[in-house]
Amino acid sequence: MEQNIARLIKKTGNQMTRKFDKFARQFDLTSTQISVIDYMSQNKNVEIQQRNVEHEFNIQRSTATVLLQKMEQKDLIERSTSKSDARQKSLKLTTKANSLAIDIAAYSDRQQTTITQQFSETDIKKFKDILEYITEINKE
Repeated sequence: MEQNIARLIKKTGNQMTRKFDKFARQFDLTSTQISVIDYMSQNKNVEIQQRNVEHEFNIQRSTATVLLQKMEQKDLIERSTSKSDARQKSLKLTTKANSLAIDIAAYSDRQQTTITQQFSETDIKKFKDILEYITEINKE
């Protein structure tokens, strides 16, 4: 019997999250906090606001608020009034988070290599297209 694709995606996502959480625990963080640090460190030249985090990780405003508050409490981010919109808060990584970003990037690079090493660029492009399509058709 052929396995349900949606269930396989869920299973794969769960497994990847468990592995990422295990990596994050050594820093007393969650995989989501690690992901935000990675995202922000790769976009240092751009002003990042909460809504950017919401969009990048496809999370609700309330979820992002709690996530970012916890990151602020752990001295990972600083919030300040946005230069482009005084109603918004701009997010910036702290020195502590920037030092973690090096280990996070190395881990992400290793994961990327492990995932992609046995596939051609064409296979990877097609897989990304499929994932983007699945994401798009499941938007609310």
